[in-house]
Amino acid sequence: MNGADSRNRRSIKNYLIKRRLQTDFILKFCLLLVLACAIMIALVYLLSEKTTTTSFENLRLTVKSTADFILPTLILSSFVAIILVAIATIIVFLIITHRIAGPLHRLETDLTEIAKGNLTKDIHLRKKDEFKTLAAIINSLLRNLRNPISVSQAKLNELEDDINDVKAGLRAKGASEDEADRIVKPIRKKAEQIKHIFSFFKISSIAIFFAFTLCMSAAHANVTDGIPPAELISDEGWTITKSIFCTLYFRYDVDIDAVNHRLDTYKIDYGLLEKPPQPGESAKERVAYKFDLIFYKVQELLDMRPANLHLNVRIYRDQGDLDKIYMEIFDQENKFIAYYIFKINTLFASEAKMSANVMAHEIAHCIVDHYFSVIPPTKVAEMIAQYADAHLRD
Repeated sequence: MNGADSRNRRSIKNYLIKRRLQTDFILKFCLLLVLACAIMIALVYLLSEKTTTTSFENLRLTVKSTADFILPTLILSSFVAIILVAIATIIVFLIITHRIAGPLHRLETDLTEIAKGNLTKDIHLRKKDEFKTLAAIINSLLRNLRNPISVSQAKLNELEDDINDVKAGLRAKGASEDEADRIVKPIRKKAEQIKHIFSFFKISSIAIFFAFTLCMSAAHANVTDGIPPAELISDEGWTITKSIFCTLYFRYDVDIDAVNHRLDTYKIDYGLLEKPPQPGESAKERVAYKFDLIFYKVQELLDMRPANLHLNVRIYRDQGDLDKIYMEIFDQENKFIAYYIFKINTLFASEAKMSANVMAHEIAHCIVDHYFSVIPPTKVAEMIAQYADAHLRD
């Protein structure tokens, strides 16, 4: 009994998130309801005051004014109606306001953390909550702040190393320790001031690691200065369909039904807060739906949602076709069963090696390359893509 009472109290508490807002809303509505009933009783009483009604009470014929006759019944029925409607109002308003008060509470809590400089926060609302558009705008703003700040922090670390190198160079040229310190001191002081300013912001260690690696390493191999083959410029010989995230190109010899069959999306949609609309009946529409489903899942796994992302996907018949395209672009042998090229924003795959996990791996490369302001090194991007592949059906 105690356990049930405790659960009920927790349930009510969960719905009374913004207690003052919700209770004020409910009380004011109930007061309006009481006022409406009182006005109705008064109007009925005034309008029926000049009329009479006869009735038998205890076997006696009684003549009363209609107002006096119906007043007790009217008051009783209004009282019962007020109680029933008030109960229904409380239940309905708690449910409705919960979808508003809950997101408001979440926004207030997260924005308080963000105001303290914690840029690692992302605002996550439930599927049926209000203000999801506002949360998405705030998350986009945070991403746009995180990237340059993390890169700037990495650059600041480089600057400190450069100051030490300058000091060492002065010592090598014969300057004394005090003289070298005096020369680099103004620069070091400014660097420390900048570092103090950046210390207000909390950036995840992963983001700082990425930024530092980006500053110290060569860019991702996908940016190779390859030249796209002529067949990628023309749409002739391709069956084309579009989805939310992709434009899919099926070469003339590709069996689209086979692609749809091999693209197994079992369990991928489990737990997803956002899903694409249900597909049409054709095989190409179903393939487009599955690609969007993989996109949503990979974005949720990585917690990376680049704005206005749209990917080109070229699907060939077999592995030999992919090897030929790779050789034409990079002038070297292909070692991958599928690959994504950032420079032309295109994923290359084959019907023969098609699978949801392979596509998740390459889509992760696409998301990572568009999420960061500077493309991560190959090994870093590969680790992230492998993570998306491994957890696709979690």
